[in-house]
Amino acid sequence: MLNKEWLIQTSDAGLVSLKIAAGLTRPTSELAVQRLLSASRYTRYQPLHDGIKQAVVLLNTLLTDPSTPIPEPEINIAQRHDAEVLIEIEKNGMSASADITVDWGGKPLGMTQLQEAITASGVKKGLIGKIQLLAGLQTAQIASPGSHVKMLIAKGQEAINGQDTLFERLVETPAERILKPREKEQGKIDLRDLGSIITVKIGAHLMRRHPATLGTPGFTVTGQELAPKPGKESSMSAGEGTCFALHDNDLLIAARAGLPCEDKCGMRVDDVLNVKNVDARHGHVTFEGGLLVNGDIRPGMKVKVSGDIVISGFVEGGVIEAGGNITVNNGIIGRCNEEGEYLCRLTAQGSIQARYAQYAQLKAGGNIEVQSQLTHCHCISGQDIRVGDSAMQKGYLLGGITTAAHLIMAPVFGVSAANHTQLRIDGGYQEYKERERTLRAQRTACQEQLDKLKHLLIKLVQLPIQQRNPETLRKIKRIRDQEVAKQRSIELELVANQAELERLMATMDIIATKKVLPGVTVEMAHHKMRVDIEHSAIRFLIRDEQLIMQPYDGR
Repeated sequence: MLNKEWLIQTSDAGLVSLKIAAGLTRPTSELAVQRLLSASRYTRYQPLHDGIKQAVVLLNTLLTDPSTPIPEPEINIAQRHDAEVLIEIEKNGMSASADITVDWGGKPLGMTQLQEAITASGVKKGLIGKIQLLAGLQTAQIASPGSHVKMLIAKGQEAINGQDTLFERLVETPAERILKPREKEQGKIDLRDLGSIITVKIGAHLMRRHPATLGTPGFTVTGQELAPKPGKESSMSAGEGTCFALHDNDLLIAARAGLPCEDKCGMRVDDVLNVKNVDARHGHVTFEGGLLVNGDIRPGMKVKVSGDIVISGFVEGGVIEAGGNITVNNGIIGRCNEEGEYLCRLTAQGSIQARYAQYAQLKAGGNIEVQSQLTHCHCISGQDIRVGDSAMQKGYLLGGITTAAHLIMAPVFGVSAANHTQLRIDGGYQEYKERERTLRAQRTACQEQLDKLKHLLIKLVQLPIQQRNPETLRKIKRIRDQEVAKQRSIELELVANQAELERLMATMDIIATKKVLPGVTVEMAHHKMRVDIEHSAIRFLIRDEQLIMQPYDGR
């Protein structure tokens, strides 16, 4: 039987050999040799399988024929190896790791050896702390011999792009007041009390411009600097009734008293007409500026202003037009005549906001936002339409036709009783399709012209040389080249138009955060779908040229 005395270590302790001599009483095996190594002080050495196999063959041969000549008295069966380390850098240079091959009974990897390998690899920045490196080395020391331990040693930093110019509005606008009823004593809310009408005095701070930032550079672990993308710089515009502060060109102030209104990249202050009610006693209103109505707008009245309109009470009918926003602190209550025409019509270049609306026509260049119910209305928005509270948990959109450019969103679409609620998302789809038709017609016309020119060239080439007119030939070729260039330009425009159309359809959304009921019709671009059964929170969208429904998870 094999015993530990048969194991012999070389003078440099790098190898372990097995003595080959007679003396076994029964055949041995490779497994027995490996068990002998495991039970010895060479348990961490790397087994040399070819040597073990050779030693077993010789020992078993001696067992059957002790006179067999032995070529070597010892066969190497195990070897010692020190730990090794390979530094690996990711292709993008954003991280580096150490791949440690655990020692086979040799020296474990030490901090000095690791640091030398890091330096040789070219890793210069983003090194992790020494405590973390030591923890990784300790893990490698207790790992199985020959196993691989990977540890992060350095991490790069992505560049942080700069922020675009930010315009910070410093005053509240009338449109925001509808969302902020005043709090009474004991924390109670009075939905009718929205505070005083918002106006500003001369010199009031309106908007602060925060310049674009350059961003923060990043780096790779090899020390290469990653340049950030600077933010987009935009200037602030001083609209009517505003000016820049004397010693601060990034601060916009009021140059007159009036109604503060936000523009795209600035503010304006409208002259304000303040009336109690718009009714038969007051008459129709036409005004260059903003309008504050402390009460209601009664049926049959006409209002047209160049700025914003803020109505503290109700809109009970009439025709209202605003060059800015329309804000109705209470509701919009209209009706239809016998021909089905809406007798209450609101049109705003900006947004329209109200607590609720029924039997009215609403047209807005911007958003349409209704807090509780949008009932049997005809709405057209150049942007989005939202019905519901700030959390989108309460609110109904039912009946009528609702058309938006990108998004229609409400907790509930439709009602339990049979109804016809039409939801449409267009977003300029028809304009893109018309552009496509025009470009295709232009391409066809180009091709027809090229075919004619080709026919002319063939006829000229077929003429005898003395009858050909070189100038005519050059002219035809010049026209042909122009048509070819025009055709290529049209092809590029068609590709760009299609890409923009696909991007547009990918942004179209109709979302019911609670449920959608039967009888609702959904239209997106050229797709159409009718809902026949009730669904819980659902989202309608276009994917792979199909109008689909998928559960809405709040994102």
